[in-house]
Amino acid sequence: MIQGIHHISAFIKDFETTHHFYQDILGYRLVKNTVNQTNLKMRHLFYGDYAGTPGTVLTFFEIPRIGHTYEGSHYFGRVSLGVPDGSLAFWERRLDRYGCLFKRDETGILFEDPDGMKLRLMEIPEVIEQSLATRHSEISREKQIIRIVQVEICTNVPLETESWLKEIGFQGEAGRLSNDVAGNFTQVIPNFLAEKTRFGRGAIDHLAYALRSKQEVDELHAWAKDRGFIVEELADRGYFKSLYLRDPGGGRIEFASLEPGFTLDENLEDLGSGLRLPPFLEVKRAEIESYFGGV
Repeated sequence: MIQGIHHISAFIKDFETTHHFYQDILGYRLVKNTVNQTNLKMRHLFYGDYAGTPGTVLTFFEIPRIGHTYEGSHYFGRVSLGVPDGSLAFWERRLDRYGCLFKRDETGILFEDPDGMKLRLMEIPEVIEQSLATRHSEISREKQIIRIVQVEICTNVPLETESWLKEIGFQGEAGRLSNDVAGNFTQVIPNFLAEKTRFGRGAIDHLAYALRSKQEVDELHAWAKDRGFIVEELADRGYFKSLYLRDPGGGRIEFASLEPGFTLDENLEDLGSGLRLPPFLEVKRAEIESYFGGV
């Protein structure tokens, strides 16, 4: 059974710019500095709350020569991040202080990260738990980003996409589908573009939803094959096991286990402190470190 959003993965141009934006401005913690396991020359960065809790995590693939994104028939749109009720005025001041362009509407604060990924801060009646609040910035716990609350699938096959999600277990109507009891939503938004999306900087590569265990990932894999779904890959990433499916519009949807998590190879206090590799890539550490200077 789907437990909610696990993470979202997008493309960026360089680590330093992204790190400054997400850590210094938005208050996220770098919880894992590793590599793309299918392209060892590509850095893979994970940002989240203090513990890297699934549902808070945004991940980024660094591609220094990446081009621009051209949105077409099927792509993943704006990511909405929940902040505590009454905190939007604080975030307006903070974004303005750092020179970030934004606008305010009835849904929250709309802005983009340095690579153009669309974001929204929206108020929810929660405050992040003390143990999960990041500690490196002046952003108080009562103002910190809590979790991802909504993602968007923009597609010219909205009915097929919505039906596909419901078959997996999502519920809802009119394109607004719930994927867990915490109040997170996946919004299916119709568009009428015919050309294929070209992925570039700021584009979201995939959405990932959480399953409780590796066993549940295996069970979904078997079920999806029996249903004739397009199964792209089943892989154990070390920190979680992942199943990648293709939705009706061709988008990559991942289902990842909640176990074992980012403390597999680091203590909680040390998350993100150095280049980490899952056990099966440790034999290639020297090669990988040569690409990133060991950091």
